[in-house]
Amino acid sequence: MLLKLKYIFTIAFIICLSQYTSFGQGQDKSVIFSGRVVADRSSEFLPNAYVFNPQSGRGTLTDDFGNFSLYVYPGDSVVFTYVGYKKKYYIIPRTNDQTQVATIFMTEDSKMLAEVKIYPYRTEDEFKKAFLDMKLDNEAGRKALAKNLEQSKLNVLALRAGLSGAGNFKNFSDQMTFSAANRSFVQSPLMAFTNPFAWANFIKSIKNGDLKKTEYKKAYEDAPSEGISRQKFLKEQKTGN
Repeated sequence: MLLKLKYIFTIAFIICLSQYTSFGQGQDKSVIFSGRVVADRSSEFLPNAYVFNPQSGRGTLTDDFGNFSLYVYPGDSVVFTYVGYKKKYYIIPRTNDQTQVATIFMTEDSKMLAEVKIYPYRTEDEFKKAFLDMKLDNEAGRKALAKNLEQSKLNVLALRAGLSGAGNFKNFSDQMTFSAANRSFVQSPLMAFTNPFAWANFIKSIKNGDLKKTEYKKAYEDAPSEGISRQKFLKEQKTGN
């Protein structure tokens, strides 16, 4: 009976030892931890952020796009630091995966500094004395500048100046509008001599004998003579003379 109990305890001890050994081997197995470090608000990449594992003493820097890769062990606490941002801690989960990926969001570290006023003089009296004793550089140039900027001279220059870009454009637009509106009514006298259609109509009227017709003279006969008054013209029309 005693031998059986010893045999049972020995077997149980071996089983527990094997389970403990297997668990220890799984715990010591390193994994590849990779990911990207970005800003919390803007989600922009944080290049050259420092990624450090205090347990192993290993660390790395992120690339230009915030990517990183580091060998760690399950349960390690990885520290992320970047200038102007708060520290970020990330604990590696205990899983059987060979690789683990995560995105690390870092928060800006805003610090309010106390207001600091800097004065070049210790007292107000020293400032007044230094201000009154101050000599301006290029005093002659300053006087000439003030003289040239008088309002009367500026008005003369404004009258002599030509049109601005907007004025030239408005003048050109007005001319184009006036030309388009009068294109059908005002033509150069040379246009009739150089117009082939006008010559064709002229030749056609000669062939038709329009120049020999005398109907146009009736209009001149019906027209009132020069110097006649309105009352006399109406009286002649009534009498039929």
